[in-house]
Amino acid sequence: MRTLPLALAALALLSACASVSREECLAGDWVSIGQRDGAAGRVGAVQFERHVTACAKVDVTPDRAAWAQGYEAGLRQYCTPLSGLREGEAGNRYRDTCPAASEAGFLRGHELGLAAHRQRQRISEIEREINALTRRNAALAGQEEGRAEWQANQSQILSLRLDLGFARAELSRIEREIRAFRAAQ
Repeated sequence: MRTLPLALAALALLSACASVSREECLAGDWVSIGQRDGAAGRVGAVQFERHVTACAKVDVTPDRAAWAQGYEAGLRQYCTPLSGLREGEAGNRYRDTCPAASEAGFLRGHELGLAAHRQRQRISEIEREINALTRRNAALAGQEEGRAEWQANQSQILSLRLDLGFARAELSRIEREIRAFRAAQ
């Protein structure tokens, strides 16, 4: 009796991993599927092969030409400077999908967004370190044997607060650059 729920869970997991649903394979709207893939910045050859594998289960062969037409249209939507900025800010890596004509603009946005993403991560890391040291010092408060550790932690907290100020200033500079970048698009 326990195997049926496990089998259903496995089937649900496999279908969640499929690139297209059974219904999409049977409907065969490969232009729309390709456009969706391109607009998401997916790697074309890899994604199309996933569709081939998914649709083989229902004896359907994807139309490569129709899919490619849609994929190219989707890439035109994806491979813009603002899309690159969004992808970078989300921390997504670039998958070398943009055509040469639009890649430079996409990459400019992506690099700027990625710089902001990394700076925000750095700020969070510093804040976590400060909070951990502050909690540790609260636990050490009033303990004579922990006095040296408390003082070392206080020194580290001061250093981290200085780093935090620099990190926030750098993020402000990057955010100004992002605003100017958006205004220029």
